[in-house]
Amino acid sequence: MFLRHSSSKSGYQMMQVMRFAVEEINNSTTLLPNVSLGYDIFDHCSNIKNLNTVLNLISKNGLIRPKEILNNYQPKVIALTGPYGSSKTITIAPLITMDLIPLVNYGATSYALSDKRQYPSFVRTIPSNKDLIEMIIHIIRWFGWNWVAFLGSQDDYSSDGLKLFNKYIKNTGICLAYQEGLSLNANYGLTLKKIDKLKINVIVVFAVPQYASKIIKAAIANNIQDKVWIASQAWAMNQQLPREPGIGKIGTIIGITERLLSLPGFNEFVYKISRITDISHNYRAETGILGMRKTCNQVCDYCSLLTAEEIINENPTFSFAIYAAIYTIAHALHKVLQCDMNECHKNTMLKPYMLLKEISNLDFPLNGRQVKYNDHYDPTISYAVVLWRTDVNPPQFEMVGTYDTHPEITFSIDNSLMPWNNNGSVIFSNCSVECKAGYSRQTEGFHSCCFSCKKCPSNSYVDFSRKYLKQRLMRF
Repeated sequence: MFLRHSSSKSGYQMMQVMRFAVEEINNSTTLLPNVSLGYDIFDHCSNIKNLNTVLNLISKNGLIRPKEILNNYQPKVIALTGPYGSSKTITIAPLITMDLIPLVNYGATSYALSDKRQYPSFVRTIPSNKDLIEMIIHIIRWFGWNWVAFLGSQDDYSSDGLKLFNKYIKNTGICLAYQEGLSLNANYGLTLKKIDKLKINVIVVFAVPQYASKIIKAAIANNIQDKVWIASQAWAMNQQLPREPGIGKIGTIIGITERLLSLPGFNEFVYKISRITDISHNYRAETGILGMRKTCNQVCDYCSLLTAEEIINENPTFSFAIYAAIYTIAHALHKVLQCDMNECHKNTMLKPYMLLKEISNLDFPLNGRQVKYNDHYDPTISYAVVLWRTDVNPPQFEMVGTYDTHPEITFSIDNSLMPWNNNGSVIFSNCSVECKAGYSRQTEGFHSCCFSCKKCPSNSYVDFSRKYLKQRLMRF
């Protein structure tokens, strides 16, 4: 099953990635030979039908028996993938995971979902917020910043990120000078003016796209200039914002996203379904009958307005995660059915918890990346740091850094690609200028990053490991 994203265009593109993966697997001669995957799709964004549909999919003959022995339990589906977003996932995950049905998710990053005591069968193919926050801290420390703001939205995604950020900046020398979770009707301009008044030049925007868009547009409207904006994965590859008039004046936007990989054959697949969709709609226009046989009943009126190019050029952030989710389910099923190169044992008793056991042991290559999971069913990390090049037309996303955890942990940024390299001066975002030799820090106010510099007395030295002044014993 696939749960759709709320935005029609991006949701439709995500659905096509899922369909492409299923079709590719069904045409494979080595993965699940003589077995075809089927699927059911529903729109989880419906406030009326979402829970009803979930309950229907995990039912057996229309009934759900919470205490039924797992060996006797056979729901309509053996695994699910989706939905997009932490809040939506946290809403339905307990219903699905209580019976150990694998919920292989591509778009929910809340670290709370890694708790196997609460969500024992939740699997994700996208890094968690913990990984994302650690990456953001790497970037901040790389450039020597310590005076930052954190803006988010009022949802599970942002609140989880803020909690983790506060936790992991301890003992790093980074000070969180301003933080706020914004509602959609908040005064974004006032918030940004407060940040500007505090002389904070690095702003982490850990928010879903609709909130991030309001923040960036408010920065343009309020003439906020020369900041560094660190974009969380949810909007790091936004296709519309880089084209916003005046965006070049607000400063430098650095995004964090999974290392993008192409899906060979996907473009051709989209062009093929686009032609079929056109034929189906022309047939319906002429006869009043929808050509369901050709389209598997997956045509919608809005989608017919989308060109193949629009689908292909839509935000690719979650494409590999969706692709990996489908392949994860397929590889686990391949193991449970004891498949070899020629056939699978279709008569094998198949229960959802059997797939979950096999998922924990998976380790397979997929388009140049290794798919494997840790004890929390979280994947290996392969992040890219992308610089928004809004000075060119059309705007581009330039990869300037990487962070990987497999086969070993590595992190680097190519400083020569950063926009401030031309004059050799990295944007300054520190509460105080570091003291010169012969001076010691005197903390001022609440934050350890804010201090004045006091000349050291004669015959004394600064112990930087403990950050206080010591008298030096003089011997003659």
